[in-house]
Amino acid sequence: MPPRPKPIYQVTINNIGEWAQLSSKGLDVVVDPLVFRLGQLFLEGKQGGPDRWPAIESDIGAVVAFFDLLVLHDQLPAFNYPDTFYTTDTDYSRDEQDLTTTWEARDGLGKVLNTRGDQTLVHVDIEHIMYREAKAAAIHQLAMRLHEGPIASEAATVEILKMLDAVKYGWEPRLEELDPLVPNVEDKRLVRFLLGQLVFAGYAQQTGAPHVLAPKRSLVLASIGLRTDLPTAGDAMTTFEGKVFDELGRRCRDAGAGWRNYELPWTPSFLPFLLQRIKDPYKEGPDVLLQAAKDLRDSRAVKRYRDLRRALSSEDASTSRSAQKDLQTAADKVADELRSPREDLEYSRHVVVEVLPKAIGAAALAGGGFVVAGLPGAVAGAVVGVVGEDVLRQVNKNLWGWFVNDLPFHSARKLLSRSVKAEYELKDKLGPELKKVWETGPTLS
Repeated sequence: MPPRPKPIYQVTINNIGEWAQLSSKGLDVVVDPLVFRLGQLFLEGKQGGPDRWPAIESDIGAVVAFFDLLVLHDQLPAFNYPDTFYTTDTDYSRDEQDLTTTWEARDGLGKVLNTRGDQTLVHVDIEHIMYREAKAAAIHQLAMRLHEGPIASEAATVEILKMLDAVKYGWEPRLEELDPLVPNVEDKRLVRFLLGQLVFAGYAQQTGAPHVLAPKRSLVLASIGLRTDLPTAGDAMTTFEGKVFDELGRRCRDAGAGWRNYELPWTPSFLPFLLQRIKDPYKEGPDVLLQAAKDLRDSRAVKRYRDLRRALSSEDASTSRSAQKDLQTAADKVADELRSPREDLEYSRHVVVEVLPKAIGAAALAGGGFVVAGLPGAVAGAVVGVVGEDVLRQVNKNLWGWFVNDLPFHSARKLLSRSVKAEYELKDKLGPELKKVWETGPTLS
């Protein structure tokens, strides 16, 4: 078996200790590949495919989240990103030159994001042995869920499949022993998608970084995790969303020590501001927005806000009223510096939902399982090892999909997004200007 080509990746994870590289390099976030995909479709402009606008318009909240990530982080790690949209499990039988050529041809996101020699997007290679470990753990967890009954409601399944079709999501990891448990073709697509989501959750829990989801994915995956149905009527979605997040909070409070759930103070969304700075959308394309987002990182108020937000969402930070107040004050200063009223910038609310090592340790002791501590690197002192299936069931009864059994565990953290404005409002307010910029396409040389 030939080795995978290395020049195309900036970071490689080949063993458990190497997860520490990510935090040491400031790569402290795990981004949902679908957020990256919507960002790529937008940045490529109409030239990338005139049929792509419906996909962008159907999930403008993800585009908002994409630009927020660009402003709030100097660099964003992408885990084998080309593989997550174009292939089944990577075929290692190909020769090295062919794999390199294929990968480079597919690196559309890197081409549009890493402009002018910068390294905003950092490609991370999860070596095959580490991917297989995460996938095996995810398959085990999905098998347990399938034996308990339907993995998702019919409405949630329909919503996810519509989303996958819209963005031409093509990653279909082999289901292996799950395949006979899922005879229906559409259910297979759903399970493959959830398998991918669990693999990324497994990456996140080994780094301790938050797994960031845009509004649609936040709602759908939270509803699946809680075993709640999605409403069929669009006008009921906002009310339903509130119930889902209320239930998340209740379960975290009832679960006791080691579980945290809190909403960050109001958060500036930077895409509306960036759009206002476009002088002529028929002459300035999405790459102009991208450069403006990168420039905005250097704003003094934005830097202060970023530092406080990072500290507040870290495992050791206090979620006291004073910390929350500091973050809100910093957000207000961002609005002042950008000369934009809060109502023009508040498009998303962010909810942090965490399962920390203390929760797994307590559950393991209560369930008769065992834990091992003392792993070197970023996961030093974290809980690691196999806990009993009864413990896994106990944890996942509260929040299915946050914790992946059989994998090293630092923390299971998700940063969920909620749209302040309804989907139709996003389309009406941001959609027309976004479309003009997208149709113009890249304009910077």
